[in-house]
Amino acid sequence: MNEQPAGHKNEFVLSKLKLMEERCKRNGLSLTVQRRAILENLSSRKDHPTADQIYAAIQNRVEGVSRTTVYRVLETFVRLGLAQKISNPEAKARFDADISKHHHAACIECEKVIDIDSAILPDIDLSQADLQGFQVFDCSVVVVGLCRDCSTKDGVARSYKFN
Repeated sequence: MNEQPAGHKNEFVLSKLKLMEERCKRNGLSLTVQRRAILENLSSRKDHPTADQIYAAIQNRVEGVSRTTVYRVLETFVRLGLAQKISNPEAKARFDADISKHHHAACIECEKVIDIDSAILPDIDLSQADLQGFQVFDCSVVVVGLCRDCSTKDGVARSYKFN
């Protein structure tokens, strides 16, 4: 598991748990052991895990948690603004507890997802787009390609062309 540095991890996890408590109370949701464990696990990771990866990490620690519970809780976190769902080429939803404005790069070979600082990518101007009445709340970019390890696996340079 790709975790954050200890000092940052504790501070970030505690702030996310506090925010979860506030948002759950405001929305009439109970503060369950499962919700807390799932958010703690998600907040302590930097690898943008799938629901299955979170389930594997907590299943032996949290009594009665199921894979379905993890999926439902993660979707609830997205609705509450505690996490974001990341589009990914392999079609498995990935989740990120960091809801600050940033983008992602996804490897099509090993499925690794990393953060890209939003400061290096300009805001996308959708004012000229024909959105047919679509109301935009957010926009993020997922760059798809090969990570460093996969592009030189076995010492052989690799590349893919989609068009």
